[in-house]
Amino acid sequence: MTEPADGPGSKRRKVRKGTQSCWECKRRKVRCIFASAAETICNNCRRRGTVCISQEHADCPVPSASSEVEARLGRPATFLSQRRTITPNKHEVLANDLIATWPSQAELDIIYTLPVGLSMYLHCVICSSFSRTMGHNPLSPREMLQLPPPGSHPVLIARKLLVLGTFLQSAPPSSIEALGGFSTCYHDIMSRVVDRATRLVNTNEDLNGSVEGIECIMLEAMYHNYAGNLHRAWMAVHRAAAIVQIMGLHRGLISPCLKILEPETRAAFNPDTICLHLVVMDRYLSLMLGLPPTSLEARFATPTALEKCDPIDRMQRIHCVISGRILQRSNADVNNLAITQDIDRLLQKAAAEMPPKWWLVPTFDSDKGDGEILFHDTVRLMEQFWHYHLVIRLHLPYMLCSSSDRRYDASKSTVVTSSREILSRYVAFRTYNPAHFYCRGCDFLAFVATTVLCLVHIDSHSEDQKEYDTSPFNALAHSRLSDCGMMERTLDIMQSMARTGTDEISSRLSPLIQQLLTIEANSANGTIYSTQSSSSDDDDIGCGGKLTNGGKGLNVHIPYFGTIKFEHGSISSQPPGLMDIPAAGDWELQGVDVALFDSLFRGTSIPDVDEEATWAQWVDMSDRNRL
Repeated sequence: MTEPADGPGSKRRKVRKGTQSCWECKRRKVRCIFASAAETICNNCRRRGTVCISQEHADCPVPSASSEVEARLGRPATFLSQRRTITPNKHEVLANDLIATWPSQAELDIIYTLPVGLSMYLHCVICSSFSRTMGHNPLSPREMLQLPPPGSHPVLIARKLLVLGTFLQSAPPSSIEALGGFSTCYHDIMSRVVDRATRLVNTNEDLNGSVEGIECIMLEAMYHNYAGNLHRAWMAVHRAAAIVQIMGLHRGLISPCLKILEPETRAAFNPDTICLHLVVMDRYLSLMLGLPPTSLEARFATPTALEKCDPIDRMQRIHCVISGRILQRSNADVNNLAITQDIDRLLQKAAAEMPPKWWLVPTFDSDKGDGEILFHDTVRLMEQFWHYHLVIRLHLPYMLCSSSDRRYDASKSTVVTSSREILSRYVAFRTYNPAHFYCRGCDFLAFVATTVLCLVHIDSHSEDQKEYDTSPFNALAHSRLSDCGMMERTLDIMQSMARTGTDEISSRLSPLIQQLLTIEANSANGTIYSTQSSSSDDDDIGCGGKLTNGGKGLNVHIPYFGTIKFEHGSISSQPPGLMDIPAAGDWELQGVDVALFDSLFRGTSIPDVDEEATWAQWVDMSDRNRL
């Protein structure tokens, strides 16, 4: 008898008559499909990089990784076979799919020349505090952007892809442009690696049940947040929060059964810190979008926890508590000025955690050439942005109250000052870092500040303001030109980003700012406008607006506040009372911090908190310590 055509020693397996699928599809129990009759490799094997062997021939096990992966990595041909020998696990094909997205060695050599941006520091912050991260220099790009060793879990490979994506996201445009031809493809690489990690790992319930899996989702949320995709960031944060609760990390416990893939992660992991960063990001995104926050418990706001923090970490935690109070504020709370004044005092206490010079506008001196200084300046700026935005959101409901009611004068003056503070920092930051794909949340903060500053100037031009010589708005005449200059500079920055034709955020916001400035200028020249507020439409999500009355009027939507209407040709007749803000309080926050503040404001009990260690005692203690 002659040897089979497949070679000596090969043993044929029985094949059902009429079978045409390959052995690989048979093993995977999937349908074997060929793109055309002339194709010799099925679609599944082509996609996975596996060898397609028809069942007409003997089943010879062949390495499943494609030579393309080996070529992209610049590794010897034996790499994947070695990897298979070390760890023959079920995640091998998935790991190969992730590795196939990694840039080629030639592309990496170019990427290594880019400066380390803020994202690398923020990556370290995910499982640690700001104060601890600030004392350590990040790794170099070459050290940082190395794939995990052969046999690593797919989650660790996905994490490295996300680190690469955030690294490219934070690269200054000037550095990208200096690379010549690479400047046309770096964004494609950035988007590709993040998309592959998100699709194959972050949304896979079988893979994200580890601490590193949560870290991957938080990196995804960070990436989308800085790209201005706030809705996708919000959804990612809520996915991570759900996993945190399933794993019991919100209770501050580390179970022996907790899945941690790397010893380095276990050494640095703190469940309270990761929950803190999730809550901070969630409340920021919820406030910016008008969506409900998670029910993740906030264990970080107790007086005992605050006492153990460094000043910047303590300020961040107080800001998180205040944002939670604003999110759950009801109409009754807004009409109770005592509550507003109490929260305002907490904002002042938060600001006092840092020394006066810390509150100066960062200079972003490009001659310093120090990544750590850049990180300190940027973190400082972002915390300043958030502080002044919380001040605006706290006092914004009183902006459209009648000027004859002097109870709201302090709120109006405070909002004007905070709006200027935000715009001056926005101009400084965007002048230094005009990246189209980085820190886009500050563009929305600048839009809100511009809206508020235009609103107060328009109201100051109205006829009824002239009757009140002692109105705080009367002093605006002396600062109008400088205020308009900052707003015009803000518009210039957004219009320059919109000229690319691909920047959705600046393309959406710049026409609204242009119309706001036009209305303010017309109002200064005597045109009458009414400024009123109303509840938002159901389809209003996030900061934005639309032109009305044939382009003569404007509606601006601010989440958790409502819609401000600028209408042409009518006399302003805003009633003296407060408007009904959206019922944000319907989305109750289930956290220790809310109960803590309820105890301070309403005299209720605090669960799991020593009643003697009240917030007021902590405030007094912190004041004495500073003295």
